[in-house]
Amino acid sequence: LWPAPDGVDPAQAFPGEHIRDSLEASLRASGLDHFDVVQFHVWSDEWVGRGEWLETVEDLKREGKIRLFGVSVNDHEPDNAVRLVRSGTVDTVQVIYNIFDQAPAENLLPACTEHGVGVIVRVALDEGGLTGRITADSVFPEGDFRNRYFRDDRPAQVERRVAAICADLGIGADDMAETALRFVLSHPAVSTVIPGMRSVRNVERNTALSDGRPLTREQLATLAGHRWQRNFYG
Repeated sequence: LWPAPDGVDPAQAFPGEHIRDSLEASLRASGLDHFDVVQFHVWSDEWVGRGEWLETVEDLKREGKIRLFGVSVNDHEPDNAVRLVRSGTVDTVQVIYNIFDQAPAENLLPACTEHGVGVIVRVALDEGGLTGRITADSVFPEGDFRNRYFRDDRPAQVERRVAAICADLGIGADDMAETALRFVLSHPAVSTVIPGMRSVRNVERNTALSDGRPLTREQLATLAGHRWQRNFYG
């Protein structure tokens, strides 16, 4: 079930036997004897302290089959993992965080810093919206999920907002992707980022940003004013 609707019992979402069977099947398929990180790709803080998922995860850790355990936070619901982080039973969280969607910085990221929980950021480029390449005239292939994500007049809205960011920072559209990734990496709670990469050039450009150079305090203050509270998934 994704995202997890209210009221779903953790025994239904993550029964212990299913967790173990799925993990062991994945280990066999990979040829590995353990995974460094295993994540639940749906989560609800209603499940903290309930169900057998935690006991199973702890057993798998003791058996050496997993080293770290984490969850992938539901889209645009960063506060839905704060209780889990504070419970001390999780090692990592994966969350949407970018220049437009800055909500995780309010509660989730400070909680992760306080409790030593690693943060894996997804959608750092807003599905391409923060690359400087989405314009009012952008067209995507049939069946591409971006047709829904950038539906109606949203490409035009994205183009206007990115142009405003570039103007405020004094950068060109070609610098937008680097700025967006450095924005995410500038937060001390962030451990790593998993941006989408469609070409070798993307891979080379993105990996080159792991140089430890954050944005300046002034740049971050400027970008704080470009938060865009919306839910593209409806």
